[in-house]
Amino acid sequence: MSAAVTAKDGKTLRKSVASLGKLIEAALNKRDRGEAVSSCDMAAHSLGFVAASVVEALAHSGEARKLLVDDARAAAADFAKDMQGCETLNRQKNGSHSGLEKALRAL
Repeated sequence: MSAAVTAKDGKTLRKSVASLGKLIEAALNKRDRGEAVSSCDMAAHSLGFVAASVVEALAHSGEARKLLVDDARAAAADFAKDMQGCETLNRQKNGSHSGLEKALRAL
């Protein structure tokens, strides 16, 4: 996804949102039933929000674009935190998750 953000590739980002949709929907359904939602579930949600915000930002300019990019940056920071929790939960380290935040600087 970081490469798609850097390349401003809206088509790939839309596909990413679509592929994360089932994970996000399942997490929201769990939450609505009063079940606990894991940090891994939240990471998928944050990542989907980054992609959706960037897709919208690419379609706008000026202040609207700035606000959408700011939303994407906040979601990217949430994603990094969520992934740290997910890695702790799964007892494995998958590496750094700051690539999205770096890629957003190009916007």
